[in-house]
Amino acid sequence: MRSRILYIVLTVFLALTVIVGCTPKTATPPPVDIAGTIAVQLASSMMTQTVAAYSPTPPPATDTPVPTVVAITDTPEYVATKRPQVRNATKAPCWLGGPASNKLSDNISDYKIVDLLGVGSIPGWYVIRDPYNHGTCWISAKDLVLTSDIDISKYPVMTPGAPK
Repeated sequence: MRSRILYIVLTVFLALTVIVGCTPKTATPPPVDIAGTIAVQLASSMMTQTVAAYSPTPPPATDTPVPTVVAITDTPEYVATKRPQVRNATKAPCWLGGPASNKLSDNISDYKIVDLLGVGSIPGWYVIRDPYNHGTCWISAKDLVLTSDIDISKYPVMTPGAPK
């Protein structure tokens, strides 16, 4: 009896092995080359687009506006021929809201050229455009080199906390 059960088990195992081995396998799809596919689609798209047809006939003539001369009566703001330069052995602090503020805008590198926006109402201070974040900030006169062609009297006097 025991050999008969063993015979049935082996027969079933052999039959399953044959069935599994003979079933057709599903084909693994080939990998997709995404970059190549996009390149081919783009090239195909470009080759099928039509270019506007050349026309030997010139377009119709249109009226050309005549420029008019406008007199400028306002005097432009003073602009110095040279800009001030930051001079500090380390980095010059530039403060938001004035020298009494505890909010540091930036530390400006030595020899950095900056835009002067105004003269501070507090003696010894100037208002410049921060060269790094482009806001306004206050810098000490000892950290700024002003050349002789910069006329300080032409710049507005600015007060800490006042709109810029």
